[in-house]
Amino acid sequence: MKNSQAADTVRETPRRRTGPFGRTGKLDAFARKVLSFPVMMGALLVGLAVFASRLNLPDPDMWWHTVVGQHIWATHAWPTSDSYSFTAPGAHWIAYEWLGEVVMALATHFGFFQGLTALLTLLGAVYTALLYGYATLVSGNSKAALVACAIFLPLLTVFFTPRPQLIGYVFLVVVLICLERYRRGKQKNLWIFPPLFLVWVNTHGSFVFGLTVFGIYWLSGWFDFEVGGIRAEPWTPQQRRHLALVFLLSVLALMVSPYGTKAAAYPLQMAFSQPLNVAHISEWQALDVQIWQMKLLLILVLAFWLAHIPLRQTYRLENVVLLLLATYACFVHRRFMPFLILILAPYIAKIIARWTPKYRPEIDQYAVNAVLIGLVAFGLVLGFPSQKMLDKAVAKRYPQKAVEYLSRHPQPGPMLNEYDWGGYLIWALGLHHKVFVDGRADFYEYAGVLSDYFDIAGVRPDTQFLLHKYHIQFCLIQRNAPLGTFLDTLPGWKEVYQDKLSEIFIRPTQPPPSTSERPVLHQSREKIAARSKAVKGPASPVTGKTGGSLTDGAGVAVN
Repeated sequence: MKNSQAADTVRETPRRRTGPFGRTGKLDAFARKVLSFPVMMGALLVGLAVFASRLNLPDPDMWWHTVVGQHIWATHAWPTSDSYSFTAPGAHWIAYEWLGEVVMALATHFGFFQGLTALLTLLGAVYTALLYGYATLVSGNSKAALVACAIFLPLLTVFFTPRPQLIGYVFLVVVLICLERYRRGKQKNLWIFPPLFLVWVNTHGSFVFGLTVFGIYWLSGWFDFEVGGIRAEPWTPQQRRHLALVFLLSVLALMVSPYGTKAAAYPLQMAFSQPLNVAHISEWQALDVQIWQMKLLLILVLAFWLAHIPLRQTYRLENVVLLLLATYACFVHRRFMPFLILILAPYIAKIIARWTPKYRPEIDQYAVNAVLIGLVAFGLVLGFPSQKMLDKAVAKRYPQKAVEYLSRHPQPGPMLNEYDWGGYLIWALGLHHKVFVDGRADFYEYAGVLSDYFDIAGVRPDTQFLLHKYHIQFCLIQRNAPLGTFLDTLPGWKEVYQDKLSEIFIRPTQPPPSTSERPVLHQSREKIAARSKAVKGPASPVTGKTGGSLTDGAGVAVN
């Protein structure tokens, strides 16, 4: 009898369910999420993005950003004047991106190039993963999100460079995800905004986009209508008060900076007080459809809007306003392409989701996913660029050999340098040779130096006078630049160094000419023919003119 009851007890005890790896309970649920098919697809996307951008290290502004961050970390003081140039020494200048620069400086403790590459890898991976998550949230389909993000990957990875702006775009994705979740009833998400904006304003000026997105979401909820494919969903009174309070706290957080309100005001100064910077620097130029990436973006934008004719998609008011704003910003200034991609990709995913089956957890193969995720991680470690690869990438764009020549043959007196090389020279030469100009175009414009530089680089009629005005004793410029051709014609100037990328001209000290003097450009047919046969390099980001070849090679001194 007792044996029979024991047997019945055993039969009535329910069998515990085990997960795919024999786990049970919360651990099994966690494993299902981490090793799911959507996570595996995200890992593949991140792997592609990181691999495509792994050699994007040598950005022109990376150098001076890092030097400034190292100075702040070492001295625990925030700069208020320039100490790197001889053209505007002591001019008012603030490191309004100081926190991002300190992050870059800390990364260099693991090796300058490899530390910054690791930081770039981390930021690129986080941004890509967040974009994929945001597209999944909006479209409700992880497979469609993967396709949409993969389409934009060739455009996006071009902007993955070790600069504070990439941190700013990571923050922007976080803002969009939190606001979208708030629309779906997740009320607590927004409380991270005040501390987020406090960090953001000290990291990069893109906090303006975050505040604009927040404001558009808030204001759109004050309307209640549906016209065509646009609908406005009103906030409840409680939500309006909540949004207003968080918005106010976020605005107040912008004032918390070593520079007070100046850091928050800088984007407005950039927009309205720096016309030369905006007009001449390439990343502020309008979208150039001659470049294939820009053509692809234009095709995607047109296809997106034309798709609404047969599909009749419906969007919330804030979505339409953000799409129009991001499209305008990108086509007027190409540097805002990541902003447009961030807004556009989720809604392209929403269109693709119409024909894409959703993820089905019941047929998921977790073990296969685990293997593929492991292979992606192994591939990223294996594909991490070596020091030799990074050195070679730098040597293709920056005058390493010329700097080595200057270390062996020091040249006295002020130096004229290429705009794109100014940051590199600050890092490579330190304070031994202060630069003429570098990527900090804001205060150079206020000091009048930027306009003089453009006149010299463009060989305007006052070029010779400006060279004497700044007492230039030698020039480190791109090979075959127009200025090099001009210097060849001037008496007293001599080319002493040349490689496939750069050349150095020097001149003995001469008395400055009067303002009435104008240079005369004449050159022997042999010199003109020799320069015209030289291999032309890529367009200068500043002037748009071609410079020297980017192929690596040892330079030789010219006697």
